[in-house]
Amino acid sequence: MSSALSTVIIIASLLAAAYSLVTTLRDRAMGWDHLAALGVLEALLIAQMVVGFVKLSGDEGPADTATFVGYLIGVVLIPVVSAGWGLLERTRWGPGVIVVACLAVSVMVVRLGQLWEGTVV
Repeated sequence: MSSALSTVIIIASLLAAAYSLVTTLRDRAMGWDHLAALGVLEALLIAQMVVGFVKLSGDEGPADTATFVGYLIGVVLIPVVSAGWGLLERTRWGPGVIVVACLAVSVMVVRLGQLWEGTVV
């Protein structure tokens, strides 16, 4: 996997989580700026998924390919689901959902790196 891309995704995810946390604490609903942040995060995650599948098609790859593919596909779904949920929840908790989702994305990207390198946790 690309550690540079993973680092960029983690930073973008944590920035989106921090911004959404501030919005939640200010008792505001989700806005277009949140959707833009989730869109950027989604684009980065799709790029990571493409890179992951390209590397899997070669000789590279983790020992547990099924778990790696599950994480790779699952992490792409989180921003989409959180955007939908955030739009449906028109209270302060819409951005709160985004905070949790972005933190989950960060953890899953770290776990993807561990799976790729064969680190047992």
